[in-house]
Amino acid sequence: MHPCRTLSISLALLSVTTALTAPASAADSIPAPITVQTGDHADFSRLALVNAQGAPAVDVGSCGGRVAFSQAVPWPLEALNGTYSRRLTGFQTAEDGRSLTMDWPCGARVTVRRERRITFIDVTDPPRPARKPGAPVPASEGILLAEAPGASVFPVIAPPAPEAAPAPVVAAQAAPVSLAERLNPVASAHAQPIVQAPQPVAPQPVAKAPPPAPPPKPEPARTVAAVPPSAMPPSVMPPVAAPAVQTDPPIRAFDLDAWAGDDYPARKQLLEQRIAESQGRARVDALLAMARFTLARALPEEGRAALDAAESLTPGPDQRYELRLLRDALRALDGTADPDDSQFVRAQPTPAAADHHVWRSATLAPSRWTAAKSSLPIALKRLLSYPVDLRGRLLTLLAESAGEAADGASLNLIVLEMITLDGIGSTDGRLDFFRGRLAELHNETAEALAHYKRAAALPNLYGHRAQVRSIELRLASGALDDPGAIAELESLRYAWRGGDVETDALAALGAAYTRAGRIDAALDIFGLLGRRFGATARGRAALTTGRGLLDAVIGHLETTPGSALDALSLQVRYGRTVMLTDDDAGTQQRRLARLLARGGFTLEAARLLHGLAETARGAQRADIGLELARVLLDAGRGAEALAVLDHTAGPAPDAQAAAPEIARRRALLRAEAFAAEGEAMRAFDALRGLTGPEAARIRADSLFRAGEWPAARAAYAELLGGQDAPLPDDIAFHALAAFRAGDDAAVAAAAERHGKALAGTRWAGLLDALAVPPDPAGKPLSSATVGGQLAAADALAGVLRRWKTP
Repeated sequence: MHPCRTLSISLALLSVTTALTAPASAADSIPAPITVQTGDHADFSRLALVNAQGAPAVDVGSCGGRVAFSQAVPWPLEALNGTYSRRLTGFQTAEDGRSLTMDWPCGARVTVRRERRITFIDVTDPPRPARKPGAPVPASEGILLAEAPGASVFPVIAPPAPEAAPAPVVAAQAAPVSLAERLNPVASAHAQPIVQAPQPVAPQPVAKAPPPAPPPKPEPARTVAAVPPSAMPPSVMPPVAAPAVQTDPPIRAFDLDAWAGDDYPARKQLLEQRIAESQGRARVDALLAMARFTLARALPEEGRAALDAAESLTPGPDQRYELRLLRDALRALDGTADPDDSQFVRAQPTPAAADHHVWRSATLAPSRWTAAKSSLPIALKRLLSYPVDLRGRLLTLLAESAGEAADGASLNLIVLEMITLDGIGSTDGRLDFFRGRLAELHNETAEALAHYKRAAALPNLYGHRAQVRSIELRLASGALDDPGAIAELESLRYAWRGGDVETDALAALGAAYTRAGRIDAALDIFGLLGRRFGATARGRAALTTGRGLLDAVIGHLETTPGSALDALSLQVRYGRTVMLTDDDAGTQQRRLARLLARGGFTLEAARLLHGLAETARGAQRADIGLELARVLLDAGRGAEALAVLDHTAGPAPDAQAAAPEIARRRALLRAEAFAAEGEAMRAFDALRGLTGPEAARIRADSLFRAGEWPAARAAYAELLGGQDAPLPDDIAFHALAAFRAGDDAAVAAAAERHGKALAGTRWAGLLDALAVPPDPAGKPLSSATVGGQLAAADALAGVLRRWKTP
């Protein structure tokens, strides 16, 4: 074996133990922990996963791969991405944590093998022209192999240096190591020989290190037990050299004027001819030139088509990098970029890379304006040299984001740039619209309305957007009432369709209908948003716009008595649209369920909450389960409430702060369910250790249901003696328990003390019926006594009649 190849074996391992998340309903099937390890060798990089519950699915691509499990895994992304690896980079999670994706050099040779519980993914370098794989690197290329314990080996180009004596070479004898020690970052680093690389001398030849002892015979594979470096005593911790950080190639400057050309038809025809006449790599280059041309001309759809055609032709690694940059730029241009997966965001820009700042700002602007704002000054200066169409498109994107973020200072800079650069947007109402938005942010209502009026004179996209903003601004300032706003919005709605303006106009019209009390019309508008735009490319924006309308409708129903039928209509007619419009926490659906339960529609409320509980996790699932159990208890379905409480028990570890309160509420609901089912002893067990009026009321109710009249009378008496105002139910049950216990004095005292408190409730007349004074024995009944008893019987019949009436 060549000495350089023998000495180039180094190991830098990361060992992180993770555990699969167990489902809430199967606590007894918790899988064994998973160990994730990465290591760098001279010839390959390795990712090892140790799992006792079966091997994961591994997908190998040309420039990266994916490891997938059937359940979510808390992958240690920060530790994985923070550890240097020459070939394994870009670790990301996908599919809600069930899979881990990674990048490696395009064209790399990947080997996947499994040994018992261990899955190995070995990534070697891509094949190099005129070089046999595994051959030693010739010294004529000026490459040195420097190795240190625990550090990876990678080539370093030797610069010219003055004549100097070569440094001595020191080699330590390698002791035999086991498989566990090879996978252990501390043990392997401790067992590695310390080699000092020779210094290059020009033109003298490079000194070579003497060959070390032959490698030991590997031991049979056994269970891997990774030990973190922090667990080793300081005396055995070797000095670890800082690994070099692998960075992506720098993002070069974009020559957009040259890409766009002076003559659009001639340049496009020339590029199409070049694509048709070329083959192989030259055709990929021609398609890349077409993508650059469309980018400079602000044509993102045509650019994506050219990139898709280029990717289907198996481009080279350098071409793939260019493809990725152009695709990220085109996505940023039309506002659909993902900041977490954009090269312009992941790479750190330098002040000299002006184009990098431009496209980074455009990528971050729609969703992360605070981060995009840092690159804005450099981006605006660089936009001076961009082609007119592209410059106008990017300035519009930045202005939209600044307006949405209510950043008046940044929007002012962007508007000034529009004014000074060829008057961008002065002919289509765009400039007037953004100037109106800027005046609105500065609380200059009159000036904003003047700009909006000038923009609204043009029957185009920004003219109609200006009309909507003008209506909303006049509504907020009191210059326009709801009937007037409805008339203007309806004329706008029927006069023009298309674009984002229609969704904004519909949402504003629905909100005006809601404020005017026209709930049916508002619900029709909400359903129209879901039907027309729910399945289109801009459906997500329309549904997000409809979320504000949904919030207004539900808020109106919550404050309006007798709105249960409207809530039921919203759920039955537009339940799916409500689900699509709602946020991840199901806020609006839970509000709607409370409205339905308040109106007596417990079946619909229970169905809605049950669907939310099935998709929720952790503390949110437990909280929804408590609401569902409350609805079931109010409907008299105690057994189902108990099943729901058991099924949704166990908050997530990240909600430990709310766990005590959730546990208390669950215990109270369980006790109430047991009491409703007639199981008084189990209710008492569930209430053990709980205090407060709620627990005392459940104890009294359990005694009342069990027929323990004296004990129930005493329990309700304690509730009535508290500091808070007594509830009508507590007064009535206390009187009934005293009556059944034969305590006429307690009944009379309750009637005298709380008789007026039951007036206007379902218990009105009950105390008068129970507190009739008996006549002395042997005396005939007087007419007054008979009249009083008949009145008491009539009052009691009225109580029964009110109870039976739905």
